[in-house]
Amino acid sequence: MCIKNYCCIYKNCIFSASQISISRCSGKNKNLSRMKKLFILSLFAFNQFCFAQDTVKVASTLTPDQLAEADYNSGLDMMKKSDFLTAIDFFTKSIVNKSDFDKAYYNRAIALTKLKRYNEAYADINKVLAKTPQNCEAFFTKSVIFYSDNKKDSQVVMLDKCLAINANHSEANYYKGLALYESGEYKKAIENYNKAILANANYAYAYNDRASAKRATDDFAGAISDYEKAISLDNTHAFLYNNLGSAYRQNKNYPKAIESYDKSLQLNDKYLIAQINRGAAKLEGGNIKAAQVDFEDVLRKDPNNSSAFNGMASVYIKTKEYQKAKDMSTKAILSNAKNGPAYYNRGIARQMLREDDGCCDDWKKALDLGVIAAKSFIGSDCNQ
Repeated sequence: MCIKNYCCIYKNCIFSASQISISRCSGKNKNLSRMKKLFILSLFAFNQFCFAQDTVKVASTLTPDQLAEADYNSGLDMMKKSDFLTAIDFFTKSIVNKSDFDKAYYNRAIALTKLKRYNEAYADINKVLAKTPQNCEAFFTKSVIFYSDNKKDSQVVMLDKCLAINANHSEANYYKGLALYESGEYKKAIENYNKAILANANYAYAYNDRASAKRATDDFAGAISDYEKAISLDNTHAFLYNNLGSAYRQNKNYPKAIESYDKSLQLNDKYLIAQINRGAAKLEGGNIKAAQVDFEDVLRKDPNNSSAFNGMASVYIKTKEYQKAKDMSTKAILSNAKNGPAYYNRGIARQMLREDDGCCDDWKKALDLGVIAAKSFIGSDCNQ
């Protein structure tokens, strides 16, 4: 939650396999970004829950079933290389040799989905369901297609059908958790993530997303524990350290937050969100000059970065340079009209510049965009 005299820097967007983290002063964002959808879909295609199996050893004389297995394995290899067109060709050859090879249909559907050929993807899964109407994996695959196709209600229906057949399906529980998180049902989301982890104790992304749901319920200690567990299972992703840093930051442990952001940037020095968050942690910890260095460096790398402009606005509010703060937050808004914290900061700057009507307009806009802290300003300083 925001404290009234704090400055907002970056809007709260918690992504599981994404690259955007939370700012301590922002409102709760209930929508996952498109970037996250595509990232999670790629996880589906490239990880073990993609219905992949160990590579089949093929004899020198191949039966049709063995040919099907060989082409299937080749298709999986192409999926890992993001060569979806070639993967589709291999899965098609596999199906020609083994018409009831459900896993080939699943993965061809996912490859088609990656290419946004949704109608063909649905057709593949519907063929499987026509033959085996109680096929949990087919329902799950169809839910992933709906997820990519931005048909959220249909996605949840498919997940529920899968879970009605197998309540312990790890990936279906994970995706159901994501859907519940999107709708703001954080405690229910945690329940599904619990089930996903119970079915797969090494499910790093489930720990990451459960941590995000815990952050949304202000359980920062639980979030930190889950992020650390995710990192212990897979320490190769910058976003995991970024998320851990933001949990420490929300818990006001700024040295640990900065340490985590440093590790994130060591893994990916172009990961500007982590640098923006590090600047915010430095600012909130009282190191204004170091925060300014981070924000200015981001703007050198990305001259139109809305969050970095707003970070500079926060710096100028701290140094009581209100005209500069207003100018920077205005640049942030021009770069991204949905940057709620920028309206919040501009409202503060305008209030200090005695622009009373302007500040109230900005706070109302900030509240509309999810910055809860603006509500107290509206209540005390504006005619509602």
